[in-house]
Amino acid sequence: MKFRKGILFLILTGLLSLPVFAQDTKADISYMSAPIYKILDSTNHYVVMYGKYGAQIGTVTIPKKWAKWQKDTPRKLTIRELPRKMSPYITVVKKDNNFLKVMLTVPTDHNNRIWGIADNSKVDQSEPDSIELELR
Repeated sequence: MKFRKGILFLILTGLLSLPVFAQDTKADISYMSAPIYKILDSTNHYVVMYGKYGAQIGTVTIPKKWAKWQKDTPRKLTIRELPRKMSPYITVVKKDNNFLKVMLTVPTDHNNRIWGIADNSKVDQSEPDSIELELR
């Protein structure tokens, strides 16, 4: 009986001491969201028109290859299905004040009125390292 209590005591103290040995990794994760008015689809990029304060419109170009899986790099673009009764929005996620990823929460059906087609000759073909939403 005493042996069982001793084993139980050792297991319990071991479990309670685990947080003491855990690493203290606090990452500062922040995000910025804005409503999407239109997404223009081109060959290699998405051109997203989003809402800014004061009834203004901002534009950001996102490379499509950010959504594809690559062996040694995490995806920078996630396209999520829009839940019913919600409006489309864009979210930019930062970790320690550095760009991490961008998420588009939109209807995935390209026949939806939010989707359009962009002229490839008018789309900036450069690939940015990060995305910034200018809300003001």
